[in-house]
Formats: sequence, C-alpha cells, structure tokens
Amino acid sequence: MKKIINDPFAVVDEMLEGIILAHSAKLRLVGDDKRAVVRADAPVAGKVGIATGGGSGHLPVFMGYVGKGMVDGCSIGNVFSSPTVDQMVAATRAINSGAGVLFLFGNYGGT
Repeated sequence: MKKIINDPFAVVDEMLEGIILAHSAKLRLVGDDKRAVVRADAPVAGKVGIATGGGSGHLPVFMGYVGKGMVDGCSIGNVFSSPTVDQMVAATRAINSGAGVLFLFGNYGGT
C-alpha cells in the first residue's frame, strides 16, 4: 500500500486541514497550533462541554466523536503522542459555555 505524504513533519496538520475543508459546516480548528477540533457551533449555550483527545497514530480517532450528540471538542497530538496541555486548553476554552466541561480520556501509553 502506498501513501501520499508531502512532508512527514506536516502530515498531521495537513490531514486536519483536509478534514476541516471537507466538513467545515460541522467542525473548526482552534488554538495557536490549530490542533483542537471543535463543533462549528461551539460553545452550545447551557450545555456542559465534553472534551477528549488523543494522538494521530491511526488517524486522530477521537476526532471522529466530535459532533451533535457526541463530544464538543477534541485535542490532537502528534503521531502516537498525547495532546499537549495547550491543545487541551484550546479545546476547553472553545467549548465552554459557562456550564462546565467534562473530560473523557482513554487509558493508553501516550507520551
């Protein structure tokens, strides 16, 4: 199987840009490094925001949970790496409507 990768150091950012281009009506990127994906309509008034995060090893799987009736935001780390504190803060700020934010996480060995 072949892959098309322009620059191995930019693969995660380029993948996120492509996903946002394809789904800009539902998702948007936030944060200084654009590594937090949130619902396009976030924050939702009166709703407790729900955030998750993960690495980009097999695609950023956790990002697939962002949407209506699911989580409100997801921070995206590098390949097989946990997201940074700044990425989690960006997602949290973007989805916080004042009703609080619940954090969900998986138990994995990210660094």
